[in-house]
Amino acid sequence: MEYFLGSVITMVAMFVATKLISSEKNVIKENPFRYSQSHIHEIISPLVPNLREYKKIIPRQSRNQEEKTNIKVVIFDNKAYFVRDAKFYCAEMHGTEIDGANATLVDTMGMDKVQLDKMLFIMDQLRDGKKNDSGDSRDQ
Repeated sequence: MEYFLGSVITMVAMFVATKLISSEKNVIKENPFRYSQSHIHEIISPLVPNLREYKKIIPRQSRNQEEKTNIKVVIFDNKAYFVRDAKFYCAEMHGTEIDGANATLVDTMGMDKVQLDKMLFIMDQLRDGKKNDSGDSRDQ
């Protein structure tokens, strides 16, 4: 009889312990934080340096060839302006074609202030983004 009473008490203790343990496992703890890529970026963004400042231009054969062969042209008042061999040229436009054979050097010595400001604006447009001009989307 004492073995029977001991086994019943053990069974009741096991049943109660099982219910207590399983009730703790079934409780789902909801995590209030949402770990996403944008959330992590928002947290660490003050610690990460701006990568655009550290962006290196890697010299490549294709980029060097493009800089040697292509000329940047600004079209203004039906005239094409470009720099070739460190000289500032002006050429007439015929429709959509540039008459490069009859290009003339721009003489800035005999210009008044308005014409000189116009030429400086055109020169700034030609020199804008000289390094790796076509490699950046400028999506800022």
